Amino acid sequence: MRNMQGRVAFITGAASGIGLGLAQAFLEAGMKVVLADVRRAALEAAAAGLGPAAGRYHLMEVDVTDRAQMARAADEVVEVFGKVHVLCNNAGVGGITPMHEAGYEEWDWVLGVNLFGLINGVKSFLPKLRAHGEGAHILNTSSMAGLIPMPAPGGIYATSKFAARGFSDSLRIALAGSGVGVSVLCPGLVKTGMIQTGAELSPVAAGAQGATPFGAPPVNLFDAGVDPIVIGRRALQGIAANEAYILTHGEFRDELAEIFDEILAAFPPAPGPEAAARLAIENGRRQAVAAAKASLKQDG
Repeated sequence: MRNMQGRVAFITGAASGIGLGLAQAFLEAGMKVVLADVRRAALEAAAAGLGPAAGRYHLMEVDVTDRAQMARAADEVVEVFGKVHVLCNNAGVGGITPMHEAGYEEWDWVLGVNLFGLINGVKSFLPKLRAHGEGAHILNTSSMAGLIPMPAPGGIYATSKFAARGFSDSLRIALAGSGVGVSVLCPGLVKTGMIQTGAELSPVAAGAQGATPFGAPPVNLFDAGVDPIVIGRRALQGIAANEAYILTHGEFRDELAEIFDEILAAFPPAPGPEAAARLAIENGRRQAVAAAKASLKQDG
């Protein structure tokens, strides 16, 4: 999908933060955009700042955890713009309670948005992404918290974002050769209102507003983040190149290398002859993945 002019994107969580940054970057590139969010008033406020893009964007109030709403959203995108080429599963929320103390309600809420929101998006939109035969792309927003552990109360959030990363990696292989690319976006700190929005929407937020995983005041913490439109432009570049991982924050490179080194160091010595049957199975899997990656290079 190197030519983005005139393509149609559907973005969840688009009323603010990364979602709005994606919308702004896509509109800059000449795309048509559907901004979807569970907060109608926030969508309308965001639209006021989109500038001279009349006729190229559409607002839609959607709860990504509601499968019927997501199915209707997919139909509405096609009704409004005729096709859909890019699905951005971006809506996300953070947990408020440390994971070892949180109740089921909070676990269900965070995973419902951050993981099942992605699944619902793919199930609803994939047939329409494939229908026109012009090439398409799925962008799933994970986080650096999908690559590194998080201190309390970020554990539920990190769990959901690790899952989003695994979902995206496997979906990319599953769709190899289909004309639908898949990327996972893993940003670090971004200027967003995620903590305030989460406190507003969370079913367990009473008395916990303002909690952060770092002990810093939420406003100061997120003021240090990258401008969302910078993330949007980088994501657009990654989609056009069909990158598997779209990474935006260079300050994590050494930390991630240490984690990978720790994992590699934990392996036992190379297996002996007794592992021949296991190796035969794993080699079959490796060959299947290698074939999928080869087709991805051809698609790219």
